[in-house]
Amino acid sequence: MEVKSEILIITGSAPCVLEDLAPAKTLAASYDLMAVGLDAVDKYPERIKYVVTYHPKEIKEIAERRAGYGNTDYLVISHQEKPGVDICIHDWWLPSGSSSLLGVQAAQRLGYDKIILCGCPLEGKNSEGGAYENFHAGWKRHLDKIAPYVRSMSGWTRELLGAPDEQWLEGGR
Repeated sequence: MEVKSEILIITGSAPCVLEDLAPAKTLAASYDLMAVGLDAVDKYPERIKYVVTYHPKEIKEIAERRAGYGNTDYLVISHQEKPGVDICIHDWWLPSGSSSLLGVQAAQRLGYDKIILCGCPLEGKNSEGGAYENFHAGWKRHLDKIAPYVRSMSGWTRELLGAPDEQWLEGGR
C-alpha cells in the first residue's frame, strides 16, 4: 500500500500555477499532488496522485495529456459516477466553489491534514469565459469547514484563507 503524505498540493490552471508551486514545494518536505481538471493536468511533469473535475466527459483527454508524462496511475475524483471516475463525491458542497473546492472536499475525506492551493486564485475568467468570482459563494459558505486545513498561494483564495507558512504546517489538526 502506498504511503500518503499529510500534505496535498492542489494545482489549478491559472497562469500563476508554476510561480505558486515552486515556493509551496519548498515549504513541504513531502506532499501529494492533485490537478484540477483538464487545463491543469499538463502544466508540469511531476507525478500527480489525483485529478478532480466537475467535467467527467474530459477524462479521456486528461489521460491522453498525462500519458505524455508517463503518469496515468492517478485517481479521478468527480461528483458523478461515470466511467473512469474512481472516487465519487455524491454529496458535493453547494453552491459550487469550482473543481478546486470539490478537490478540497475530497482531500479532507481522504484524510489530508494540510491542503495548499496553487494556481487557484479564483480571479478573472476561466477558459470558457466564465467569471471565477461566481464561485466565491461556495468558498464563503463552507469556510468554517475548510479554513483550518487549507491555505492558498495566490489571489482571492489567499486573501480568504491566508498563505501557508511553517507554523501552520507544523500545527496539528
